[in-house]
Amino acid sequence: MVEFQILDADYTYDKNKKPLLRFYGRDHEGQSVCCFVPGFKPYFYLQTTTSDIENVLRSEFSQILNVEEVQRFPAVGYYKNPVLMHRVVVSDPKDVREIRDEVAKFGKVFETDILFRNRFMIDHGIGGMSWVSVEEMDDKRFGVDGVDCDLRLTGKMVPVEQVSNTNLTFLAFDIECPTAGGMPDATKSPIVLISMYFKPSYNERESIVLSAKPVAGLDGVEGCDSEISLLKRFFEIVKDFDPDVILGYNSNGFDFPYIVDRIKHLDAGIKSDIGRDGKPVYYRRIGTITRVTVTGRIIADVLPIIRKEFSLKQYTLKNSAKELLGLEKHDVRVEDMQDYWDSENLLPTFIEYCRNDSYLAMEMMMRYRLLDKYIALARVSGSLLQDILDSGQTAMVENLLLKEYRANQRVMPPKPDEKLSSYRHRAGEELKGGEVLQPSRGLSEDIVILDYRSLYPSIMMAHNLCYTTEITKDAPDSSEDIITTPSNGHFVSKKIHQGILPKVLERLLKLRVEIKEEMKQASEDEIHALDATQLALKILLNSFYGYSGYARARLYSLNLANSVTSYGRENILRTKQLIEEDIKSIILTDSDDISSFEVVYGDTDSVFVRINSDKKLTIDEASLIGTKIADAVTSHLEKPMELVFEAVARRGVFLAKKRYAIWVFEKNGDRWEDKIKVKGMETVRRDWCELASNTLNDVLELVLKKGSIDEAAETVRDAINTIRTLDINQNPDDLSKLILTRRYTKKTETYRNKQPHVTVVEKIKKRRGTVPNIGDRIPFVIIAGSGLLVTRAEQPEYVIANNLPIDTNYYINKQILPPVERIFKSLGISTKHLDSRSLATNNETRSSQKSLFDF
Repeated sequence: MVEFQILDADYTYDKNKKPLLRFYGRDHEGQSVCCFVPGFKPYFYLQTTTSDIENVLRSEFSQILNVEEVQRFPAVGYYKNPVLMHRVVVSDPKDVREIRDEVAKFGKVFETDILFRNRFMIDHGIGGMSWVSVEEMDDKRFGVDGVDCDLRLTGKMVPVEQVSNTNLTFLAFDIECPTAGGMPDATKSPIVLISMYFKPSYNERESIVLSAKPVAGLDGVEGCDSEISLLKRFFEIVKDFDPDVILGYNSNGFDFPYIVDRIKHLDAGIKSDIGRDGKPVYYRRIGTITRVTVTGRIIADVLPIIRKEFSLKQYTLKNSAKELLGLEKHDVRVEDMQDYWDSENLLPTFIEYCRNDSYLAMEMMMRYRLLDKYIALARVSGSLLQDILDSGQTAMVENLLLKEYRANQRVMPPKPDEKLSSYRHRAGEELKGGEVLQPSRGLSEDIVILDYRSLYPSIMMAHNLCYTTEITKDAPDSSEDIITTPSNGHFVSKKIHQGILPKVLERLLKLRVEIKEEMKQASEDEIHALDATQLALKILLNSFYGYSGYARARLYSLNLANSVTSYGRENILRTKQLIEEDIKSIILTDSDDISSFEVVYGDTDSVFVRINSDKKLTIDEASLIGTKIADAVTSHLEKPMELVFEAVARRGVFLAKKRYAIWVFEKNGDRWEDKIKVKGMETVRRDWCELASNTLNDVLELVLKKGSIDEAAETVRDAINTIRTLDINQNPDDLSKLILTRRYTKKTETYRNKQPHVTVVEKIKKRRGTVPNIGDRIPFVIIAGSGLLVTRAEQPEYVIANNLPIDTNYYINKQILPPVERIFKSLGISTKHLDSRSLATNNETRSSQKSLFDF
């Protein structure tokens, strides 16, 4: 018996032209494995009223092996009894695609677009990154070859429980392609350097840089005699190292496609056959996204993962390395690369520049354990890891639901076509979101923050909301068994039929609680896997609501989505009423009554409650009050809904809905840790410059913690002075504080109105610089001049190189002052002297300050 963890799966054909599933992975000893599974047949379902359908289908479609009658429940709606359907079995996975549209003429078809590998895994309880045990059989009769793995076997697979993950091998790479100007062109610009970084080491080396010309005296560098030999050597090393994960920074967007296109252009017989089945690298573009396939291996582009996990001002490798790793990346400009390549003196710097790029990608992957969460999501949902990386939440939710539907004799519809998706999208505009309460504007003290634990999942469980409980045709005999939601949706009660979604959510919630308990006793190796799993469960729990209203989902119910949010809106309004009107007092000790609570803000699943007390409360006392309020509210809720104490805010400034700043205290073990939390203000929005964000952060710190308006005003004046005295000729690095960024979402010509970042992209094109990709955040600064602001947006590097003056008026009056003025005005503080030295002597302002901040 062999046990291994599944990395990837596909299918091929045996010597008899029969489909043969292949599962790739790595075993406990670190050996790469390929397991062939024969004998499984693809199938789908048909619901029809055509008589003698078995013979009709067999006579019309030679691909069909068998048609059998089955009893199944349709995808959406409560049904008292299953309906007659037909299971259509074919000989080849391609047959399903060939005949499904024609078969659909006889009725409704279901599950016609499920990939063959996924169909097998769903039916056998196997998933991506799960462990399996293989009962081997003789594989000689199948005549399979061409797979390059340490172990190759044929047999039946069964799932095995295993907490930890196998030790994966990682390879990071980066390429360099000098160009005369502009972006490299695969038909013109050669690949001259390829760097690789290995985990674990390869032949006792952590990294190798391949050069397209001989190089002497440089450690960790292999000189090749041409670009062709460089590429061949690269693929040779990849196959020899045999990585499970190949990664880079924007490797899907640039490096992989460039290599593939360059090989095609060279037409020199170079084989990029690094798939574990011997197949070449393959890529395809879907809109602005590029997906790369290397059979049997995981392709993990670090850039999109960083974009999902971290909110950064820019996502260049240089900025990501600085913000996440604290490391400086010294860039070699694209227009200078040819000079570096041609110069004997500069070449070593160019080589180390290339080596550093692959090192930084690997370091981010390892230091932040970027794959852990995705591995856990694959294991929990049953999806392949590559599908999780490429497709996100939709793939994992559907995969999980496909398993549950199968177990409950339900069928799943195919994905919607463009027409149906567009219709759903228009209908979805009627979906109303969560309730946001109008805040008590200004300053509040002694606030407890209470959160609903997994609000939408708990609503679905509490009220039995599901595709399978929605009343569309059949209905319970008694109206008492019908749940009518606040949005006028109708569902059957749990007593009649518990929905699939509530059952799944209950199981996931219970599993998460168990894993958290298990973590307390786990070994150090197991803790990382368990922690990633509990986080994955949390993500999954909160994915089902969004999926229900997603226009491109297989399962779609606007009624279900509206019902969930309507209960949420009703719930937060009821919570406010309970706290302010029903909970009269909280007793801390025999002599202490705390009364009069006010909800100063609420947003979907959380409420901010101000405690009005004659005594000065300690953080512990406020925490106890918050817990008692939460428990009192929970006692009025349907299980498993629960309101829990989250934190204490000593002070908070509320400007508007979804815009506030609080000085919050949160429990970490036995200690209270404090920090300033900001929502919706300029400190967390990336279209404001760093100086504006830092200034506002400092102002909030002084206002919320010290109540010092004078010091806050002085901070603002210092920022203004920084702008007025900026000398980029003497201190070019200071310009970084004034950089703004905006996301480049579509081609420049498709923007209706000119925008600063689009202007910058157009200027880059004219200057034959490196044109940003769609999806990149574009950095720019505003320079002085007489034209429209949008035309005065410039590249920071260009401003420094040409010593251009910045627009001080814009940065003072449009960046620094507006966010600070909003804070001061909400506190009743005059702001007319902010841009001067007179605030400290202004009687009107000083009077306002004293009355407001005399804590």
